[in-house]
Amino acid sequence: MDGEKEKTTSQEAGPSVTVKVFGGLRDREDRSNLRVPILPGTTVDGLLSILDQKDPTLADALRRGVSEGYLNVLVNGRNVRFLTGNATELADGDAVAFLPPIGGG
Repeated sequence: MDGEKEKTTSQEAGPSVTVKVFGGLRDREDRSNLRVPILPGTTVDGLLSILDQKDPTLADALRRGVSEGYLNVLVNGRNVRFLTGNATELADGDAVAFLPPIGGG
């Protein structure tokens, strides 16, 4: 998979999403992708709650980044601000990216 490291939080089969982290979080966590099992109806907030149990350090950093505005949340490339925010429901196979805003000119 493009040489990127991926970690699975569970060996269970079933619906899951891929959490992608970028920048300093990726370096600190020593991985860029994390496969996380979900239940039907899981939202972005629900995903963070799952991560609270599986990887609390990462979950805390993601929550802080989102609440302080230095991380955007994208589900399948679409910013959740233009969907239903952290209430956006996730589906099996979705990619959830937490990335810093990109600036330039």
